[in-house]
Amino acid sequence: MKSEILKRWQNAPNYTGEDFSDYYVVVSFNRDSNVYEVANYIAIARYLSAIEPESDNGWIIVRFGHWACGYLYCILVHENSPLIAECEEIAKALLEYPVFDENVLAECESLIEESLESLSENVDTETQMQMVIEAPAALICESLLKPYL
Repeated sequence: MKSEILKRWQNAPNYTGEDFSDYYVVVSFNRDSNVYEVANYIAIARYLSAIEPESDNGWIIVRFGHWACGYLYCILVHENSPLIAECEEIAKALLEYPVFDENVLAECESLIEESLESLSENVDTETQMQMVIEAPAALICESLLKPYL
């Protein structure tokens, strides 16, 4: 089934790993992603898991190492999966509003706030505080991400 909305996975010219050209990208995040990207990845993984378990002819999670951003995680849906229509609806929803599930975003934001409160007690300078504030959301939200990595 051809998708009009989802982008087909494409490999980079220097990529030597597994070929996923039979898949479309639903959502992704990397080490430097913001809290919205991380929350959307978690929410969509939870959503798809509730519909159908991860499988090669349905949807899968893949990890790629990357020289610039450390890693990239992607949720891919197979071109012949009955979930294509569902994933297209997800993509349409994200075009209209950038958060797939407000509750998951709130979970992530809560973890970030807790981390900031905990770390700020041990921060002496404004520069150190800025480093704490800019900590990657994926690192802070790791407990929520763990089932989907």
